[in-house]
Amino acid sequence: MSEQKTQVIMYHHTHWDREWWTTYQQFRFRLVNIVDQLLDNLDRDPSFRFTLDGQTIVLKDYLAVRPENRRRLVGHIRSGRLAVGPWHILPDEFLVSPEAHIRNLWLGERTARELGVRTSRVGYLPDQFGHSAGMPAILAGFGIESAVVWRGFGAPPVGHPPGDGYPGHPDCYRFAHPYNAAQFPAAMQSEFWWEGPDGTRILGIYLPLEYYRSHYADYPDDPARTRDQTVGRARRTVAHLKAFATTRFLLEPMGGDHLPSDERLPGLLAEINRELAAEGVEYRLGSLEEYVAAVKGENPQLQVVWKGEGRAFGRKAHLLPGVLSARLYLKRQNQQCQVALERYAEPLQALAWLLGGRYEQTYLWTAWERLVENHPHDSICGCSVDQVHREMLTRFAESHQMAHLLAQSALEDIARRVDRTGVPEGAQPLLVFNPLTWSRTDVVTLPFNPALAIDPATWRLVDDAGREVPFQTRPGEAPIDKLERFDWLGAPPGPYVTGSANDCTLVTFVAEGVPGLGYRRYHLEPRKRPLPARVWRFTVTGDAAKEKGDDATTGLTIGPGLLENQFLRVTVSPADGSLTLYDKGTGLIYEGLNRFEDGGDAGDTYNYARPVGDQVLSTRGLQPRLSWVECGPARATLRITWAWSLPEGLTEDRTSRSPRYVPFVLHSDITLLPGVKRVDIRTHFENTARDHRLRACFPLGAPAAASAAESHFCVVERPTALPEGERGSAEPAVAEHPQLAFVSVSDGARGITIANRGLPEYAADPDGTVRLTLLRAVGWLSRDDIGSRVGGAGPTMRTPEAQMLGPVEAEYAIIPHAGDWDAALSCKPAHDFNAPLAAVPLVPQAAPMRAHLPAVAESLPAAGALVEVAGDLLLTACKRAEDREALVLRFVNESATARALWVRPARRPARACLVNLREEPLEGGELPVDEDGAVALEAAPWQVFTLAFEF
Repeated sequence: MSEQKTQVIMYHHTHWDREWWTTYQQFRFRLVNIVDQLLDNLDRDPSFRFTLDGQTIVLKDYLAVRPENRRRLVGHIRSGRLAVGPWHILPDEFLVSPEAHIRNLWLGERTARELGVRTSRVGYLPDQFGHSAGMPAILAGFGIESAVVWRGFGAPPVGHPPGDGYPGHPDCYRFAHPYNAAQFPAAMQSEFWWEGPDGTRILGIYLPLEYYRSHYADYPDDPARTRDQTVGRARRTVAHLKAFATTRFLLEPMGGDHLPSDERLPGLLAEINRELAAEGVEYRLGSLEEYVAAVKGENPQLQVVWKGEGRAFGRKAHLLPGVLSARLYLKRQNQQCQVALERYAEPLQALAWLLGGRYEQTYLWTAWERLVENHPHDSICGCSVDQVHREMLTRFAESHQMAHLLAQSALEDIARRVDRTGVPEGAQPLLVFNPLTWSRTDVVTLPFNPALAIDPATWRLVDDAGREVPFQTRPGEAPIDKLERFDWLGAPPGPYVTGSANDCTLVTFVAEGVPGLGYRRYHLEPRKRPLPARVWRFTVTGDAAKEKGDDATTGLTIGPGLLENQFLRVTVSPADGSLTLYDKGTGLIYEGLNRFEDGGDAGDTYNYARPVGDQVLSTRGLQPRLSWVECGPARATLRITWAWSLPEGLTEDRTSRSPRYVPFVLHSDITLLPGVKRVDIRTHFENTARDHRLRACFPLGAPAAASAAESHFCVVERPTALPEGERGSAEPAVAEHPQLAFVSVSDGARGITIANRGLPEYAADPDGTVRLTLLRAVGWLSRDDIGSRVGGAGPTMRTPEAQMLGPVEAEYAIIPHAGDWDAALSCKPAHDFNAPLAAVPLVPQAAPMRAHLPAVAESLPAAGALVEVAGDLLLTACKRAEDREALVLRFVNESATARALWVRPARRPARACLVNLREEPLEGGELPVDEDGAVALEAAPWQVFTLAFEF
């Protein structure tokens, strides 16, 4: 080609939603036929090129049905004419954890290695519903230095005035309007720098005409129209793309959702080239990697630097923010699975391996793969048909079960190595594990066989120093275990207890000072003499007879509408059930917490839409009922119940909430623990209403200019005020934003952090009120008549299960503090809430999962850290290396200030080095190991780094 020509590199592709408006199996049937045809086209025409949507799972899905075509498929990938990966699936960016993104990329690597092929080194993100600020660091950590993006980015080209284009406009070549230019760049180029909070920059490739470009149309009876839809379309496309270009190379997609390959394309491009040759334009089929290499070869001067997340609304691409709260039961289960793998299964397997045990690498990857299969944006976002999401529940269940078993078996292996000196015969020893890197005092609950008849009156709990620890019990259920009167339990003689074989006794206590990434041993032993009477080992306010509260052994106090510990006092308003929180350390008072608001929702799974005649109802002024769920020295839980009623749904024309009301009973269980500065809340109810949004409200008590929410390897600050001038946008900016473990607001003097478990949507108002979405109930996949978005976002299909009728549960916590979240380190208690202490009995309480365990020496002390860590950094991964015998630890400095880190594993390492996310040693990454076997380093603001220790 002539060096002077404008060269258009067209990547021919299909965008493959594995499940969406129909099921995985339905779509796979289409996939098999599409890939069959694609292989025929590649076999027939040596010039044919194709991109298989940046993911490798389609290879596995296809070969499971067509194993006989493996050689053909692999051959075309090796030849470079069929591009795959680097992802295993194309994920939603905000709704899954950063470690899940890393495992996703690893699964892409693993699939490619199994087939003996390489993956594309371009981060393909064509249709994600916005982009996380941490994505540049994640991609760069895998050696991927560029990303193809669309939604959430965009603006008119540099040097051009604002346009009026919007999704669905009949003229797709209009430029965007730069809404919210105060927060995001007001001009755009095809190539730009995308910079993460840690300073990592990758080359962003923006698609001005999006990824979906339908095949060239052919009208046999109208040659002029056909020519306009090929040559004419090419001219219009080139003119539009050149306005954004930084070099003479242009990138044009050709393909779309579930479209097959077009065998006509090489011939059509040849025809277009003959027509456009005189205009200095030349088309060719190519790949994303070729395009990136061509652009870099021109050394472009990039004028646009996009810092942080890509969430600019109204810029010719819908962001569809309502997916953050659609089908919140999926988000809750996803969080449970991620925590089970990241905080327990992987670390415990790695730590047991460090001590000489087996590392279940393949088993862990099986659990991860089942989970990652639920992470495509149409899946985890909750915007598919009901059957798709029913099938997701099985994947979640399988992943969670595997993670639990892997964690439990590894913790049992560690526990068998712990010294039992001081544990009397007939006792029930147990081990408490802390998955975080700082020493913790927190609650722990574990099940015991009911045949032991464990009760505080007849049993005592003793720590590793011989001190008695208060505990409490309640009946429970082990839903997938069988607990019989097994001989090895040493249960006291007595009559056979009738009941279910999965009944259990739940033992709850507060474990103090459990070392970070370490453990403490406790044991239960029968009392020599039963207590003469049930003594309250906590304080009850008001009159109390002798021994009824006098001998309290913990700092917990309860009373009518009152919970109090050493740090906090919580009182419940008798008028409306809202909470007043007094922070004893700072003297700050927070009022009106955990009040609820419920409004109508005339939207769909993609977007919330306020009904024109909305009526927002509140629990303000609604008198509650109070009852105690649990009272004990280790935990007190007060239930607040509101007998409410809500409109049953929308009116027939969907403009207002129904005048007919249905009963709606709402419960909030408020829990306080001794020695823990955190208020835990579990809100639960039977959802009886349709088409509504329920939110819990937490006023700061002072104005707040910005919220701070945890995102991927960073905490993102977002203005609380909505941008001006959004009216008229095809999708105006909204107050709702994504979060991971927590959101926080502060006025500089007072602050409040709200932690959550699987509740990814919040809003923060300028008055300092945080609103946490607990339920968004809608009945349509997509509609084109909603007020908050122009056009549809998918097919108009009913999704009655997205109404979430039936039981709903939400868990969150209130953490008050002085100053902002960073100064208060409120991320630590937020992660305490997300990753509770774990425990395992050393004597099996149920039928053992493993028939034979080799004897091991009790070589560990009764308490200790398996990896000692000093420094206020967040550990995000603890695992064994993929390709060698090494312990891998990943940390992020979740702060805008530099912080020091010191790490020492229990075994002295022979070598330590910094590695990338692909676990390859970094140049100059060798770290000195001191005489105690420790390494020390300084972490820059928001820096993510991975340590590898070899032994």
